[in-house]
Amino acid sequence: MITIEIKNPDPLLSNYIRKISVFESGKPVSYRQKLMPSAYTYLSYNHKEIPVSVFGGKKVHPSKRLQIAGPKIDAQIHVEYEGSVEQILIEFTASGYYCLIHSSPSKIINSLCSLDELIPVDIVKNLDKKLVQSNTLQSKIELLEQFLLVMSRDALAPCDYVENTLKLIDDTRGSITIRELADQNSISERQLDRRFREIVGMCPKRYSKIVQLHFVINLMYLKKYDSFQDVAYTANFYDLAHFHHQFKEYTGFSPAEFVRSDKHLAFQYFKDLIAGE
Repeated sequence: MITIEIKNPDPLLSNYIRKISVFESGKPVSYRQKLMPSAYTYLSYNHKEIPVSVFGGKKVHPSKRLQIAGPKIDAQIHVEYEGSVEQILIEFTASGYYCLIHSSPSKIINSLCSLDELIPVDIVKNLDKKLVQSNTLQSKIELLEQFLLVMSRDALAPCDYVENTLKLIDDTRGSITIRELADQNSISERQLDRRFREIVGMCPKRYSKIVQLHFVINLMYLKKYDSFQDVAYTANFYDLAHFHHQFKEYTGFSPAEFVRSDKHLAFQYFKDLIAGE
């Protein structure tokens, strides 16, 4: 059994980090996890066995403990855990990775790379050494936060209209048109799309759909619905058929299959969201 504990990041990192999650198994496990689509990029540290990532039919066996996972827009991405799990997963904000790493997440969509492919090798080696020698999960988290705080000294300045667009999408749970977003920012749709893709890694429309999906998953977790028709209505889908089609396209499950399945940890991971407010 794998458990997930959600931790709040250092307030000084709030512009760059959404949350920190700790995955633990307590004892060795053999588990294949289907990953849900995500608009965010992640920094992970695996203190014990390093899980295998599966992209479609291709398995990736990472050799480094510090990894970067890009946004996921493919429904066929899995991770396989074999052995004891002790993983720290740091989720960047939609623009946080771009600002800290000075690179577009679009370059690593649906992929995984070692941190030392993006950061000077000597810095990563020093960080990894400290993490291995650290005795507690909390001290490991603090080391990772210290590393990110140092990175933040050279962070790129945020793009105001992209940040405003992200807030509008999040506030409406993805239920806003691109035309409305462009109008709210007094810029063209083309200009918004180009800059948004560079910073976030995907177009505003896809980001909106993923935000809407995460809202739906949280509704399911909280059981704040009487039927899937109710879920579709609350999440502002056009109709029930559209809801079923999009959910299946993005997750690989029908809504009913998703609720019954134990092949994902999404309910644990998204339980920190507050639905319906």
